Amino acid sequence: MASHAVKPCVLRSVAKRGYVAQAAVKQSSYSLPQHDPKVTTLPSGTVVASLENNAPVSHVALLVKAGSRYESGINQGASHMLRACAGLATKNMTAFFITRNIQQIGGALTAESGREHVLYGVNVIRDNLDAGLQILGEVGTQSVFKPWELKDTIKRIKVDLSIRDPTTIALDLLHSAAFRNTGLGNSLFLLPHRVGKLGTDVLSSYLASTHLANRMAVVGLGVDHDALVSYASSLGLPKGEDVAGSAAYGGGEIRQETGAAVTVVAVAGEGASIGSSDAASLAVAQYILGVGPGTKYGSNAGSVLSKAVAASGGIGMASAININYSDAGLFGYFVIADPSSVDKVVGTVHDTLKKLKVSDAQVAAGKNRVKAALLMASESGGESIEDMGLQALLTGQFISPIAAAAAVDGVTSTSVQAALGKVLAGKLSMSAVGSIGKVPYVDQL
Repeated sequence: MASHAVKPCVLRSVAKRGYVAQAAVKQSSYSLPQHDPKVTTLPSGTVVASLENNAPVSHVALLVKAGSRYESGINQGASHMLRACAGLATKNMTAFFITRNIQQIGGALTAESGREHVLYGVNVIRDNLDAGLQILGEVGTQSVFKPWELKDTIKRIKVDLSIRDPTTIALDLLHSAAFRNTGLGNSLFLLPHRVGKLGTDVLSSYLASTHLANRMAVVGLGVDHDALVSYASSLGLPKGEDVAGSAAYGGGEIRQETGAAVTVVAVAGEGASIGSSDAASLAVAQYILGVGPGTKYGSNAGSVLSKAVAASGGIGMASAININYSDAGLFGYFVIADPSSVDKVVGTVHDTLKKLKVSDAQVAAGKNRVKAALLMASESGGESIEDMGLQALLTGQFISPIAAAAAVDGVTSTSVQAALGKVLAGKLSMSAVGSIGKVPYVDQL
């Protein structure tokens, strides 16, 4: 006897034929409302910025002026520790509670730090946003740094230090050379000899001195602005002294011999700060020089620096550097080369930069690449929330990617040439990592 499970259902067949016979319902057109960015500065000094993008997932982040530039000798590496300890026990939540509840609501908790900021973020579906914000507030403002948890974090710190690639190390050393013993010269990483040396008291003191209402920005994508303002007000952080870490550019050179099979060299001069009149011009100059291939598996052979590497007769690659901070900047280039020909590559690349005369066609192409990079970055929720947060934290406002792209249109070949001239006219900074026997010194460039 055949099973009922495999017998065709007459009623089901009739129903299917009936649905097929029905005329398709005409779909009315519908478009989601467009919203402009909103920025509010609370009486406490906290800057709140949001953009309703109609996405099903909300992104909210707390950014604090607690990056490595605000560290001193006694707490050097504290920002790295804050990043590593995010998600551990707080005053009102255990690490298990945080992990379990983030999983239950389908969210993701993130933490990162830079030279000027520490970012705590949460991504969660809109229906569970309130629960996500509760956890975010605890993680971002109420960490307690229990000694046994700090001990367990040492392994994570050692992994962070061991997986740094040579370009990351070279860029870190470039900052140390350029800004010497000032705040922006501090490393993004805990120095190896200080691993395990920062205890509960030091980290709690650093948290209390930096995580203040007037040193914070609360930003969100896919959230209601008034609700975000209410949330920022409820954090209840005290106000304090908003002291900026020093950032005097000095210039210098740091070389680190590792015996590696490749050599990384970074050279830069004093660049533009955020909001500087030269910022847009140097951004265009960076893309004129070249920032890597624009197509997957591409060689980027058409860029100015790639042509210089090919002309040197050496083996390697080069890419432009353009870094902007609230009151300082760096502009220059990276070179990754075979140790036997690194001198030829660096020499030719540097001569090319010094003798560069930009044309109107190069500037037009560079402007298009800058605008494309700005707009494509806005497609990523993570990049968008970080950009919004840094603008709110460091400038107190937010300029949308569309407005930023429009501002690039004002760049001319004259302004690009003038900005490059300022960079090359001052002192240069240099770092070298790897087999550095044939790397020229900065005064030989």
